[in-house]
Amino acid sequence: MPLSRRTFVRASLVGTALTAVASQHANAALPRAVFSAVSPADAIRAALGSDTMVSDERVRIVVPDRAENGDVVPVSVDADLPNIQRITLVADKNPLPVIATFSFAPEVQGLVATRVKLAETCNVTAIVESDGKLHMGSKPVQVMIGGCGGE
Repeated sequence: MPLSRRTFVRASLVGTALTAVASQHANAALPRAVFSAVSPADAIRAALGSDTMVSDERVRIVVPDRAENGDVVPVSVDADLPNIQRITLVADKNPLPVIATFSFAPEVQGLVATRVKLAETCNVTAIVESDGKLHMGSKPVQVMIGGCGGE
């Protein structure tokens, strides 16, 4: 049976709402050390308990090569891994490197799409926790006008 447009729109709205609620809950639960970390590695370690990751081609991050305005940079992550617990976005040159953490139920596909602020040209990294291991994908983004108070 083909999926009707009405069903698709309803499912999309429910998915968006659940993602918003999950991301607010997940960010509220981040340890204080994430916000006082002096380096991206310290922030990652505080947020995830480890900074030991393996680069994995199954973690696909889509972000523009060049962002005209760092205030609104679209980012999407698609992870083809089993049992994804969470996806964390990191911008290594932002004042607070850990941008967002999204938690997932076991039956949910590892797909996230959002917009983020980037302070300056940097690497945007998606860290996916799957079966207790950290997998990552990263992509550099050239920012023309910074979105965190800088030019």
